[in-house]
Amino acid sequence: MYIPACCDVHRGTDKDIFSNASVYMAKYRLCKKKNRLNADKDGLWYAEPVAGRQMRTRTVCRLATKNLTLSEGELELGLNALADYLPVLLAQGSGVQLGRLGTLRLEFGSEGVREPEEFTARCIRRPRVVFQPSKEFAGDVLRQLRFELDGLTAEGVAFASVESYRKWKEMKNVE
Repeated sequence: MYIPACCDVHRGTDKDIFSNASVYMAKYRLCKKKNRLNADKDGLWYAEPVAGRQMRTRTVCRLATKNLTLSEGELELGLNALADYLPVLLAQGSGVQLGRLGTLRLEFGSEGVREPEEFTARCIRRPRVVFQPSKEFAGDVLRQLRFELDGLTAEGVAFASVESYRKWKEMKNVE
């Protein structure tokens, strides 16, 4: 795995985003869910991802070109040019390999018909563009992935920690 020495602009200061990968964690929130279809699973806690900040294209380009002769503007132009051609290629049914990142392809389902003559293009449903990461890229992400609890939600109430939820539950049971 190649990790470039990159910098991230964070509140006006340069911060090396690869200096300590274990510091960067995917945050999740625990949510208590009702399950009317399966009584055994009613009231169980499930993890839901907490959306982090969204990186702008310009910032990603700045990070990716930090130690390259390619400028961030050139990379951004290249990405925009790629975005102009990808819809045409995908609409033609082509899968498009994007280097070590992975592949983009078109996927869809269809309604079933009893006889082939009954099938028309109108039977096709939910066309979508699917990104399939390469094994190398997915492996790089998963090796660096760590999780961190960012709170809980139960009965429509948000809590910062398990401890604060427990205290609330005790107070609720006393009443």
